[in-house]
Amino acid sequence: METVFLAIFIFGLLFTVASLALGFVGGAHFGHAGHVPHVGQHLHVGSHDASQNLPLLNASSVIGGLTWFGAAGYLLTRLGDWALPAAIVAALAAGAVGWYLIARFLGLVLKGEVELDPEDYRLEGTVGHVSVGIPSGGTGEVLFEKAGARRSEAARGASKAAIPRGSEVVITAYADGFATVQPWGEFLAERDRRRIAAPARDREV
Repeated sequence: METVFLAIFIFGLLFTVASLALGFVGGAHFGHAGHVPHVGQHLHVGSHDASQNLPLLNASSVIGGLTWFGAAGYLLTRLGDWALPAAIVAALAAGAVGWYLIARFLGLVLKGEVELDPEDYRLEGTVGHVSVGIPSGGTGEVLFEKAGARRSEAARGASKAAIPRGSEVVITAYADGFATVQPWGEFLAERDRRRIAAPARDREV
């Protein structure tokens, strides 16, 4: 049994070292518990439940528990005068403690993770103010807030008309580092015209 404990310990140790080397610690999971947030999903802050904050089914947690189990069992049978059943029970207890401690650590790490929604960074439809006047057919600058941060982008008028500094505008398009903007009032008027025109087109059809 001493050999079995040693083999389990070596396996767990090698897996942990390999995971650290490859940067995969906490990244492999069994089942849904311990899910690592990733870009492309909606933002969730403070919505993790107990199973997510304590990822017991995380591969790193499981392997950590096995490593503690193997190490404790080997030491008890090799260096101590423990009967095999008692050594197994004590090793299981040590493994459970190791499993919990590693899961607890990973839970604290994952708790600080947030899931990002690309829509939070989409500029189209964002309202801002012209910080550098946009001349007719030329380029100015628009200042706005996005995802909790203040940003500025080079801007051009949608209608090529001049837009004075301080005007409230909406970004209608963004490409090649330039935002296409339209005065807010003009944007609303155009939207209302489209809404009125839509039923008329439906009646003609």
